[in-house]
Amino acid sequence: MGHSALQNNPMSEKLLSYKLLVIDDHPETLSIIQQVLEQHGYDVTATDSAIHGISLAEMELPDLVLVDGMMPEMDGWEVCRRLRAMPTLADLRIIMFSAVSEAAQKLAGFDAGADDYLTKPTEPMELIDRVNTLLENVTPKPRPNHAPAQKTQALPESKLPSLSSVFGEPEESKLIAVLGVRGGSGTTTLAINLAAGLAHNQRATTLVDLDLAQGHIAHYLKQNGRGGLNTLASLPPEAVAGNIAAQLRPYHDSLQLLLTHIHTWDDHVSLSPEQAAALADGLTQPGQHVVVDCGHRITAVNRPFLEQADEIVICLQPQRTSLALARQELPTLAELMLPYAQLRLVLMDFSGQIKVPQEAIEKYLGMAITAVVPLTPKEMNLAASKHHPIVQINPQGQAAITIRQIARQLVKA
Repeated sequence: MGHSALQNNPMSEKLLSYKLLVIDDHPETLSIIQQVLEQHGYDVTATDSAIHGISLAEMELPDLVLVDGMMPEMDGWEVCRRLRAMPTLADLRIIMFSAVSEAAQKLAGFDAGADDYLTKPTEPMELIDRVNTLLENVTPKPRPNHAPAQKTQALPESKLPSLSSVFGEPEESKLIAVLGVRGGSGTTTLAINLAAGLAHNQRATTLVDLDLAQGHIAHYLKQNGRGGLNTLASLPPEAVAGNIAAQLRPYHDSLQLLLTHIHTWDDHVSLSPEQAAALADGLTQPGQHVVVDCGHRITAVNRPFLEQADEIVICLQPQRTSLALARQELPTLAELMLPYAQLRLVLMDFSGQIKVPQEAIEKYLGMAITAVVPLTPKEMNLAASKHHPIVQINPQGQAAITIRQIARQLVKA
């Protein structure tokens, strides 16, 4: 049962709300984290004592614990180990957070039994994203019938630090262009899942299918019918921007789709460069993240999006042809991009085994790989049969975790 389902059920809200416990020896950080979580509907108990936190966990039976790594009387790693040793907390989810970002510290957290690890400072929506994800398939436990434990006294509002001082500045809207170097690179899969990952955290997101040769997103998400880009392609360039809103299709609360519908091999959609430029201009609205499936290779249609993009994500496979095409396209992309835009390379690993060392690929391409997304045939088949993004049907899988990490990088940059 997900968190959103509980919010829509007033009868279960009081009896079956998610219980969270926050343990952090820094009072201001503790108060602000508690405030953010409570604003999103969670029942939160907070303490600045590691030892008291362990007692509270045993008494309150929380669904999830957030624990700071660096504390004086007992560090978060030891707290994590002790919580994992309690039979009554077998299903407990644990997030560790710390200002220490070294890989060894993160690995120690996972070894101690943590389900996730956050590095301070953390944006509020990233915190909520991690909590929502870990609780996605968890049914809240009935609470013990006793008086609630005393919470740490909240600081007066005038003395509370701003959210940005604890979590960093909120992200701005982004135009994210996803481009493949060849067909079958996983461009559509990545675009759909990046958009779904952003929307999952209540970030207003528009997913655009600019792959006019295939129109795969409509098939992937089982969205039938006409309209979308098909209609916009029939309009003069000066009328495109004003008609975008009417062609958007809601997918869920925070995600809307602008689709290409292709029904026969001869039923192709065609946009002129002028129409494409008007579309790119019209989609870039304040407060809206836009993820565009640009298809593969640079074309006259996707060029305006690449020229205006804040982030360009290149999908490639660890194969000779794919890498050679990427090396050929990168200089052109560098010339097209805005000065402040970011270019990221993502390896889509469908085989589960990358035979070429990542260091060799980076040396060949002359830039670092942002991430490697491991996609198993089982996940791909399940997503295709259920018509849902992988980040929804297998949120704890490595592919989903990696894609959510990429999404967070894109909107934080």
